[in-house]
Formats: sequence, structure tokens, C-alpha cells
Amino acid sequence: MSNEPSYLVADIGGTNARFAIARGSVSRGFDLDQVRRLKNEDFEHLRDAAMAYLESCEGDRPGRACFAVASPIRAGRVQLTNATWSFRPDELGGELGMDTLMAVNDFEAQARGAPLTPSVDIVEISDGRPVAGTPVAVLGPGTGLGLGLLVPDGDSVKVVATEGGHAGFAPRTDIEIEVGRVLAREYGFVSWERILSGRGLVNIHRALCQIEGDTWPGHRPEDITREALADPASTGARVVEFFCAALGGYAGDVAVLTGARAGIYLGGGILPRIRTLLEASAFKSRFLGRGPMTRYVSDIPIRLIQSDGAALRGAAALAEQGNLHS
Repeated sequence: MSNEPSYLVADIGGTNARFAIARGSVSRGFDLDQVRRLKNEDFEHLRDAAMAYLESCEGDRPGRACFAVASPIRAGRVQLTNATWSFRPDELGGELGMDTLMAVNDFEAQARGAPLTPSVDIVEISDGRPVAGTPVAVLGPGTGLGLGLLVPDGDSVKVVATEGGHAGFAPRTDIEIEVGRVLAREYGFVSWERILSGRGLVNIHRALCQIEGDTWPGHRPEDITREALADPASTGARVVEFFCAALGGYAGDVAVLTGARAGIYLGGGILPRIRTLLEASAFKSRFLGRGPMTRYVSDIPIRLIQSDGAALRGAAALAEQGNLHS
């Protein structure tokens, strides 16, 4: 394995940056070594975090890198959507001593890495019969709400990065309409990300407190999920149930909008922590509630990615692909 290609890979969100050395290939799979998570707030620049990681690593440094970042990717400078860091990939690669450094959207990497995730890290939320030749959608709430697509392209796949989390929230129940109105007064446009993210949990909690005339206790996302897991009668539990039902609606919308009948992967940082609540929630019934399109979505397999390695493996796969095309 030491003779296999290696890549410096990173998954950089609004709160944390995870780095690893990936070894292997798409055909064999990727092993992730020396995985470390750094807090963004501890470093002024991404360069500082990347240098700190490399200084902590043993062995030879890879010559190629791929960083998956929570941002739309354009030529030139990359600015993270929910963080202050910005960088130019060519300049950063030079500073880190890399021959090449690619920057890709985090959910482009998450999408590419989803089918490379070891089966031990996958939980079947809904079994199904995938339709060959159709896309796979990968979505997940974390600091934001990401959406990426895998589209068949001959013997390989194309990865389509999207900003689907910023599509408009579509409430379907009376309480969802009320919450949407509260958030619309505050934000104007209410995207799915305003609901389905860490901040979304807080938004739902604040809105429910306002609707019910209660004082908001200032809970953070982790406070809400902890309360929900501990007490099924708590406000936190109602927030998480709202969240999971809305996620089912969003995932169903994604399926019919993109034709993703080969499967839906659920990723992001929130869902693995609330897996038991997700499985017991209205997620699946909301996903299936499509009126005349219920049969269209009924056989779509839905899988939860339990580990946080998909984006790192996807970054390695994209680095390998970029190297093959260079």
C-alpha cells in the first residue's frame, strides 16, 4: 500500500476543518490515515490550519491535494460561505509545497465519496430497488445544507455540485406554515437551509417558542438534540421531529426534481447523532407523500452515512480524476 498514490485531502466547513492523507484509488478504495479535526476559529487563515496539520503528520508528504470547501467554486479566489477564510488554490498549493491543489465544493466531494463509503458505515433508512442509469442524490444538513448529484456517464460518473439547500422552503403542515411565517418576517426569503441545518434547529426552536408564547432559552443545536434524545416529551424532541419531517419532504422534492431513482444518501454532521429519532420520525412518510408521484419515489433506496469520511474519500477520488486528466 505504501507504493499507492497518496493525496492530502480536507473537508472544510463553516466550523471545522478535517484533514487526512488518503491512499488508494477509486477502483480499490481509499484508506484515510492521520485524520485530524481542527477548529476554524483557532486559525486566522486556512493556510495556517493546513500547515499545522502537515507539521503534525508522519511520513512523506503527498504531492497532490484536494480541498472540499463549503462554498461555490469559481475561478480565482474561493470564499467560504459560512466562514471568514478565503484562498486561491494555486497560491495555497505553492505555500504548502504541493504540485497541485484542487478546490471542489464540499458536497461535490460528499457526493463522489458516498458510494466509496465502507458498508459498515452505511445504515439503510429505506430499502429499495435502484433504477440503473439514473442519478444518485447526496444531501445532508450540517453547518449548512448541501446537495450534490452523481450522474451516470458511460462507465464512470459525473459529479454535479449544486446550491440546492438554498431553494425555497415548502411547508406542508399548519405548524410548518406558521414557522415559515415567523422566519419570513425575520429573513424575508426562507430557504430549506434556514430549516435543515444546525442554525435551522435553532430557528425552528425559536419560532416554536414565539408561536407558543414561551421565552426562548438560548439553546444551541447540540442542546436541542441532547434534550430530544433525553426526553421525548420535550420541546427539543418536537423541534427534531419537525426537522426530520421537513428533511423527508426536502429529500422527496430532490428525488422528483432530479430523477434520483438510483438512490438518496443522507450525510452531514447532524443526522448520525440523531439516527434513532430520524428512524422513528415522519421522515419516510413525508418522503413518500408525493400524491400521484408516490409510486415514482417508493422504490428509491435511502442510506444514511454514519461516518464523516465520505467527503475526504470523494476529495481523493476527484484528485485522482484530476491527475488522470492532467
